Amino acid sequence: MPRNPAYSMIFTLLLAFGISEPQSRAEPLAALFQNRPLAKKKAPKVVRLPIPHEYLSYSRAKSLLRQKASVAKIESLEREVLLSPLGSETRGLEKDLTDQFYALEIKKGVSLVKNRHWAPAISAFHRGLNGLNTYKWIYYWGEDASRALAQMCTRNKKKKDEECLTLAKRLVEAFPKVALETKVLRDLPALDMTSVPENNVERLSQSYTEKTEKDEEAFQEVLDNYLNGRDSDLQRSAKEFITEYPRSSLRFRASFLMAESHRKNHREKEAQPLYQSLIDQVPLSYCSIVSSERLQVNLRDRVKKDAIDIDVGAINPNLYERITLARAKALYSNQLNDEVGIELESLARVKNYNTPFLLYLMKFASVADQNLVSFKLANELIQRKYDRLLSAEFIDLLFPDRYLKEIQSSSTQYGLDPVLVTSLIKQESGFKANAISSSGALGLMQLMPFTAIDTKKDLWLSTLVEPVSNISVGTHYLQTLLEKYEGNVPYALAAYNAGPHRVLKWKKDIKADWTMIDFIESIPYKETREYVASILRNRFWYQYRKNLPAQRITDLKL
Repeated sequence: MPRNPAYSMIFTLLLAFGISEPQSRAEPLAALFQNRPLAKKKAPKVVRLPIPHEYLSYSRAKSLLRQKASVAKIESLEREVLLSPLGSETRGLEKDLTDQFYALEIKKGVSLVKNRHWAPAISAFHRGLNGLNTYKWIYYWGEDASRALAQMCTRNKKKKDEECLTLAKRLVEAFPKVALETKVLRDLPALDMTSVPENNVERLSQSYTEKTEKDEEAFQEVLDNYLNGRDSDLQRSAKEFITEYPRSSLRFRASFLMAESHRKNHREKEAQPLYQSLIDQVPLSYCSIVSSERLQVNLRDRVKKDAIDIDVGAINPNLYERITLARAKALYSNQLNDEVGIELESLARVKNYNTPFLLYLMKFASVADQNLVSFKLANELIQRKYDRLLSAEFIDLLFPDRYLKEIQSSSTQYGLDPVLVTSLIKQESGFKANAISSSGALGLMQLMPFTAIDTKKDLWLSTLVEPVSNISVGTHYLQTLLEKYEGNVPYALAAYNAGPHRVLKWKKDIKADWTMIDFIESIPYKETREYVASILRNRFWYQYRKNLPAQRITDLKL
């Protein structure tokens, strides 16, 4: 039974109205969401639910953090946020609500300083910062908090406040040296700056702690044979790998390297069926695009233009999934799209869902601008080799257009191809403006704070979750990388992801007979290698969507 008594009525209603087996009928996927928030009469059939109280608390907390508020009002909302998860049917919000509580503690500290309540203020600041991951401080600690802390540290002109200064130093060390958010703290005359570290070049890029799976370890032999030109060993090891790991996604890469080696050794007849197999099995992938260029096949001609129809009668979610969808629809009708994403993300049985239900959820996520959820669902359909992958409607779902005006404006300003910028944003954040990675990268273009401040000196780091600011700084940084590498797109992309100092090292390892394809395959970081290949793939399909000439991957030169 649900912990919240209010849901007993919901269960009764769902049992009465939502469980009956739908009649089989084919409907265009797009029509299920056309010209209305969500179709009332289309599958899956659910009843309307009120927005859960925890989402209302979450929304109120987000709003209050952007406003001035009294200590009493903040504490009242803190109690609400703390109590919201109790008895809740929603688990996806717990961590977000916890972050909101500690962010409210920082805000409460600012209000307490204004009331000259010094000891409670310092305690509130400590609780707020200790409760948040350090990489989230930039998101929640603003100029007002720094000014309040500086006021506390200087309230007694005759005596140093060591506790206050220790907290100030802790913040200064966490932020870039010239961050505007902490300038007032760095200027404190009593603050000892001698032990504050200088910016480290490693902090310009993300950190890597990749976990190596068994298939990745086994694939290393295939890759080494390819990169070192050991053709016969490559053919043997690649075939053994495909036999031993028939479900690994790396099996396609093994086939691709076999085909490339055949081609290099002038065995076009052996290469052709391997290239063709990749086009047939993974038609939207980087390997497929390169294969089509090798075979001089136009992938665009193969894209099906007719609409995707789904059997709505086959969409039959269980009780938990119906409740989740009902909540998601209530949130969507109130334009709480990020909260819709949290609900859809909680539908974890993706591998067990039938194809019509996956398509329905994918379309729902897309219309709610929750593209990361949509991409996750699409990946399951790709793994199943869904027969409509190469269709215009599916490509539109997998390669959405967002923030067109902002991207065009910044791309024009810095002389960049807007399609390349769009392709990068898709890969970095899935167009989620307030995305924060575990390494501290912020916003649409996932900028590290030290990278952003190095690119634009007079920058408020907190604005990096705003689309205009993030895209402006991100395109400026990408432009500097393209200039550094004389317009070489793969080098610039690799540097954007892993840092220019790493690309410098990788370039030194390039062999005389390598192509750009070989360089991409040689990138030692899995994340960076897949990142570069994925953005080149994205660019190809965005050029298709915009009816622009395709820039051939195989024409890229070292």
